[in-house]
Amino acid sequence: MWKRIGNLCVSSSVALTLLLGALPASAAEAEVHNQHPYHVGFSTEWAEGELNVNLPTGEYYADVAISAGCGLSTPNAEAVRMWQSLALSALLSGKTVSIGYSDCGGYHYIQWLTLNP
Repeated sequence: MWKRIGNLCVSSSVALTLLLGALPASAAEAEVHNQHPYHVGFSTEWAEGELNVNLPTGEYYADVAISAGCGLSTPNAEAVRMWQSLALSALLSGKTVSIGYSDCGGYHYIQWLTLNP
């Protein structure tokens, strides 16, 4: 009896761990990895600003404090400035970035961006 309860607890905790590990990844619909940025721009024409990162796989955007619609979360200015800094660092150093994004209205909206070693 105790052995069965122990196995249920272990399998339940493993399942919960796997589920929680999948949650952050599910925030983005798609991902691109190990891409060299060839242009990083920031424009203040629209509201508080828009980050534009061009990769060989396409153009990726992040609008500061403006909802793109489609139920996407709105990034704050600090997150967008950090993404801009990481993308510029990759551009200047020849390193690559990985981006998680969601599509909305024909555009790729950045959900996360990382600099690859």
